[in-house]
Amino acid sequence: MPTHESPWEMVIMVASAATVITLSSLVVRFDERRLNETRLERAWPPVARDNAIIGLGMLFTPLFSLAAVWFHFCRTRSGAMWPPWRWSLRGWLLGLACAMFIMAANVLVVLTIATVAGVDVG
Repeated sequence: MPTHESPWEMVIMVASAATVITLSSLVVRFDERRLNETRLERAWPPVARDNAIIGLGMLFTPLFSLAAVWFHFCRTRSGAMWPPWRWSLRGWLLGLACAMFIMAANVLVVLTIATVAGVDVG
């Protein structure tokens, strides 16, 4: 006997992707406006930034957008773009904190929609 799947599951999936990609883009753009000249030179060009956050987030998984946020903070807060062991601990932790904030907001959105729609997410 086929199981009946709720159409709300698709709504939740799209809302989750939209939340992660939108917040990732907003966080990186907000940070770029506050960067000084030296750090801004280490940031991605706008086209590459949008491709990393939006393109990879939609092509593979929205979690790639979180990795792009983390990578942005690692690159802009370090003394060198590469190799990764020359990145600063401050940039690494700031990127991780921003990625965790975005993921927490995503969980909040998903759980809110699931609760309102009566979908079991567990």
